[in-house]
Amino acid sequence: MSEPEALPPSQPAAAVAVAACSLCQKPIAAGAGTSINGNLVCGSCAAQVQAELAAEQQTGARFPLALAGGAAGALVGAVIWAVIVVATDYEIGYVAVLVGYLAGRGVKLGAGKGRGQPLQIAAAGMAVFGLVIAKYFILAHVVISDPRGAELGLGYFSPTLFSLFLQNIGSSLSPFDLLWIAFALMTAWRIPAPSKIEVGR
Repeated sequence: MSEPEALPPSQPAAAVAVAACSLCQKPIAAGAGTSINGNLVCGSCAAQVQAELAAEQQTGARFPLALAGGAAGALVGAVIWAVIVVATDYEIGYVAVLVGYLAGRGVKLGAGKGRGQPLQIAAAGMAVFGLVIAKYFILAHVVISDPRGAELGLGYFSPTLFSLFLQNIGSSLSPFDLLWIAFALMTAWRIPAPSKIEVGR
């Protein structure tokens, strides 16, 4: 009797290569998924990211609120800076960065999910507004505290004082003032910047 032929060993079924989504950790089949900033994500996570990016562009409806928030933040920063000067009799230039930060935060809060260059311009503009207000009250405090200013009976909202401020605002800025103002504007500009997200295949 002949011996039965030996059957070839059975081959395991080819395994399907999978990867995990970088955001939700769900498995992704080979060849599927989307690249987000170089990281593989599943379809649902990619759709959510794309929806959030689209929402960032919708700034029109909330732009007035963004301006109001930026103005409020800038005024709070201006008051803090002016109060520090009045309390210490010393102008601390780097507090200007706080004005820029609060202006940017106010714009971002008012804009909701919105981001983008229009909001960055608004934040920088509100920072300038806050810085001018702060410098005005600082100068006003110096003039009113001076005996000669007191003799003139000038108040913080005196038209004469306001005219004096406009005439001397350029000469009252030192190189260090300009440096801190630049930092304040950069800070305000960065806060409502659009998300840096690259969506691939």
